Amino acid sequence: MSIKVPLSKPITVGDAEIKELELREPGVEDVIELGYPYLMIVGEGETKMEMRPKVVVKYVSKLAAVPPSSIKKLSIADLSRLNGVVMDFFGDEAETSQT
Repeated sequence: MSIKVPLSKPITVGDAEIKELELREPGVEDVIELGYPYLMIVGEGETKMEMRPKVVVKYVSKLAAVPPSSIKKLSIADLSRLNGVVMDFFGDEAETSQT
């Protein structure tokens, strides 16, 4: 499974202008290498989930096969959308971890 995400502002990869990124679904090897894109913080009577933006950027780069230097050129809006896509890959697991 892969997900195509249109970019509001194209980025350059080498000589090519990229208007959308296609992210493949992460596998176990990716999680072993990169870790989870969130951190669960368990406190007194509550559990919070903290986003890990540096890890999310690594996932976007790896899953879209685009160099990190190009990912760093994304607009904040595009990065936020891609963050949602990455988190959706972990959706069920993130929800289960919170209970």
